[in-house]
Amino acid sequence: MTDKMSDTTHARRTVTDDAAFVLQSWNWKETSLLVEFFTLEHGKIIAVARGAKRPGSQFRGLLTPFSPLKIAFSGQNEVKSLTRVEWLGGFFPIEGEALFYGFYVNELLVRLLAREDSAKNLFSSYVKVLECLAQAESNHEAGLRTFEMDLMTALGYGLPKTDEPWYWDGEELKPWREDVLETDKTIVIAPELIDKLIARDFRNKETLAFAKRLLRSMIAHYVGETPLNTRRILQQLRRL
Repeated sequence: MTDKMSDTTHARRTVTDDAAFVLQSWNWKETSLLVEFFTLEHGKIIAVARGAKRPGSQFRGLLTPFSPLKIAFSGQNEVKSLTRVEWLGGFFPIEGEALFYGFYVNELLVRLLAREDSAKNLFSSYVKVLECLAQAESNHEAGLRTFEMDLMTALGYGLPKTDEPWYWDGEELKPWREDVLETDKTIVIAPELIDKLIARDFRNKETLAFAKRLLRSMIAHYVGETPLNTRRILQQLRRL
């Protein structure tokens, strides 16, 4: 029993191989960085990259968003210690307005995803939206709506499969009832729209516009009183 417990504790303390992307980073002391990663096996984690700003650091030039990485880290506390980073090859060259979309996706994960909660399906969705944003000819709006739907589903806020209409009341999804009082926040979702949203079928412009309205309201509610910085910055740039 003691040996098994010891092995489990060690497994939790050291991770030697996990695919990851950088979500954001901050300066920490004079030569180090705090980095928040989205990983395949362990979800979102935060780790200190000691000496990352030194010229000869093994981390230098690698800890950038949208670059596929393989990382190793250790530690039982909330802040881990980053021990190794390898570039997996390949890179998502996201440019122009799509770059803001990429940072918007990162901010959604930073704000809404709990730390150290494995989300393999969402990790796959994240890779797909980066691939979409890296291609100028892709439908970026559809890619973003797909990722937002996948995120809501991963968080437990997804739509149910049903033949009946549902509605969003500004705070949660509910089955439609005849006595519901419609307000500015009420968004009724017809069964055929539910099917398209579940299937991530955004070929129709009306479906895409409806999904944007619904998801914008849902995300605003779950984000809380502090609005998303990336959305605010993009709106300001568009006014220039």
